Amino acid sequence: MGHLRRDARLLGRLARARVRGRPWVLSHLLTGRCNAGCATCLWRAAAAGSSAGGPAEAGQGSHRVGRSAAASETALPGAELSTEEAAWLYERAAGAGIAQLVIWGGEPLLRADVGEVVRAGARAGLSVGLITNGWLLDERWEELRGWVDTLILSLDDTGEAHDRMRKLPGLYGRLDSFARGLRRDPLRPRLLVNCVLSRLNRGALRRVAPVALAWGAGLYFCPMETGELREGGFEDRKGGLALSPTELAEAAQLARLLQEAGYPLRATRRYLDLLYRDPLLRSYSCRAPRAILSVTADGSFRDCLRRDAPLAKVRDLRRRGTGLEALFSTPRYRAMLREAERCTVCNNPDVVETSWAWRLRPFMLLRLLSLAGR
Repeated sequence: MGHLRRDARLLGRLARARVRGRPWVLSHLLTGRCNAGCATCLWRAAAAGSSAGGPAEAGQGSHRVGRSAAASETALPGAELSTEEAAWLYERAAGAGIAQLVIWGGEPLLRADVGEVVRAGARAGLSVGLITNGWLLDERWEELRGWVDTLILSLDDTGEAHDRMRKLPGLYGRLDSFARGLRRDPLRPRLLVNCVLSRLNRGALRRVAPVALAWGAGLYFCPMETGELREGGFEDRKGGLALSPTELAEAAQLARLLQEAGYPLRATRRYLDLLYRDPLLRSYSCRAPRAILSVTADGSFRDCLRRDAPLAKVRDLRRRGTGLEALFSTPRYRAMLREAERCTVCNNPDVVETSWAWRLRPFMLLRLLSLAGR
């Protein structure tokens, strides 16, 4: 019943945000630091200390494990929002009508204050989601338990194959032990698994789906992002690792078959059909920036069409004593919303399906209601 009450409140807040024409999700990249070394990642910071907490750089002698090594920093001064700045942002987001907070990275559990940050989001009245590679969950979970509404575990393959992709030997075993133990927890959050698809893990959905089922988790998959839009145009940084359009269509077909076989893939049939027939999304019109407000580690409000040119800075708004309404009213923000409708760079189901939900497509509204009942 706890999940049902929380979901009912969340759906109510989503509806109010939509009526006001305001975003309903705050996506906060808490840190760019990470203890993994995924070849597909665009977000891992190159800052010193980013490999702390696990043997991601095994050939370079980085084998420190444990909170004292892995979470020694509360925030990198200037490069990351402090605990107080994050709490200010979350309070202002809730005041502006935003309903949901998603905290990710990098690896957010590397922040020594991640428990305080999560609690700040929950106390502001936001539904809190946390995305993690899971390496530090065993030792950090007690301070997060009961405050996280949705826990999303990154899982790109199974067993040693996953460990090799993440450059974290033993990671899969940690995830498996934690997720199976979580099933017995009366304060268990909604558990999701996210699988990033690339040429490095072809066919991974077939291997990961039974694991998600055993963990009692919903399963999402995302075609890997290969680059980002900047003021000078699209910068392709990882294109050589991406699946081809034909392979994306094959992945969509496999996902449909797995759904029909009873595995817990959560992408809508409409998204899978779109990815199958139009993997480059030429027929798709994006509304995601209307629903999702993105903030980077240093507190920049991200313009998804010009990621090197922030819309504004959290610290500047805080210093001026203004809330998020000041951002929403700027010509630059409004122009981004209009221009994004012609963009098809993002092909992930969370972006596409959020756009459909924003447009009040009936099948997406039914989908939201069905998820609330789980």
